[in-house]
Amino acid sequence: MGNNILKFILDIGNAKVKMLAGELSEDGSKLRVLKYVEVKSEGIKKSVIENPTLLSESIKNAKILMEEALEMPVEKVNLGVGGTNICSRTANIKISFEEEKDITEADLNQLYELAKKELKYEDEEILKKEYYNLRVDNAGIVKNPIGLVGKELQGDIHLVLAKIEDINKLKEVITRAEMEVEELYLNAYAASRATLSLEDKDKGVALIDIGEGTTDIIIYKNNKMIYVKSLSLGGMHYISDLEYIYKISKEEAAEIMNKAMVSKDLEEVFTIGNRKVSTKNIIDAINARTDDFVKFIRNTIQDSGFTGYLGKGICLTGGVTRIDEMYDWIKGNLGYPVKRLYPISISGMEDPKPEMSVCIGILIEVMEKEYNEIEQNKKIKAKEELEQKVIEEDTEEENNNKKVKKEKFKRIKTWFSNFI
Repeated sequence: MGNNILKFILDIGNAKVKMLAGELSEDGSKLRVLKYVEVKSEGIKKSVIENPTLLSESIKNAKILMEEALEMPVEKVNLGVGGTNICSRTANIKISFEEEKDITEADLNQLYELAKKELKYEDEEILKKEYYNLRVDNAGIVKNPIGLVGKELQGDIHLVLAKIEDINKLKEVITRAEMEVEELYLNAYAASRATLSLEDKDKGVALIDIGEGTTDIIIYKNNKMIYVKSLSLGGMHYISDLEYIYKISKEEAAEIMNKAMVSKDLEEVFTIGNRKVSTKNIIDAINARTDDFVKFIRNTIQDSGFTGYLGKGICLTGGVTRIDEMYDWIKGNLGYPVKRLYPISISGMEDPKPEMSVCIGILIEVMEKEYNEIEQNKKIKAKEELEQKVIEEDTEEENNNKKVKKEKFKRIKTWFSNFI
């Protein structure tokens, strides 16, 4: 691997713990996935850690599989964070100056610091920030105010926050698995990095990431993240519904649901204990539960205040969206254009599944930072080389001038000696 950059990504789901290893070439030109592993997740439900010991064992199992595959230790991971305790708040902040001045990066940072004081509580940690609707002197909205001249700067500052207690619990189970957290990333944002195009984000879109225990919504407009929300609703509820309706075990419910999904024949009948159940019965139960997803998505968009912003409609990702019946029901009942998205393919993972969106998105985000640092170092090195070249040329010119002066003095001395 030489001097290539190697990063490990960890996504702790309610059904699976997923780990991905990615490598960026030394010059930043090539990105590839080295290995992806997943194991059954234990000790977590609806993104809440119920048994830290069991969860850490699940994480350690994924770690062992990765280490065996790559024949090297996994010591640090970049961790995805999600769940219903994630909250999203926005404030409009304005600052004024005594006289007109050039707007600088420091002024933008001041907007952020003021927003942080207004929006963030002491027991919270910021996972993501976004600036939008930036204006200088009440003029039109600008993408980047830095370098503009004015006496006033204002904008909307959007913060996504998590409870420090929840973050510490996650870090604790990672430590128990004999690793440490390198950096934290918002799951919903990561999923959007892996699936949405720039056009989607610019025209306005809501991405719905439906996992086993939670559903995350993230809304974009003008390429800005403007709203985030989560609900404890996911694929596990389909199984629990079948358990309750037919008084069967979780394993039996999962088996019968899988059979119905494979069959697609509405008249086909399956036996559960002493009962007969048709594919149609299973699909009706799925559609009834999917109505809850439809209501949640619709209500969240209405509550966000961005109903008219979704020029590109609704996009679905996450492992549960592979259930065709669910996707078709949402598409037919939501009242928005709906499409199902798969994460982009990367060398080494040419056929990614929807449940991999968070892992792939975190990898893209992590490696983009590394790439930017490589490019910045290239610019610094090029500048230093140019400066060194100028110094060498100046030195050479100075030496040449000294040589010319010395030769000239020598000729004068020779000429003058003729008269002595």
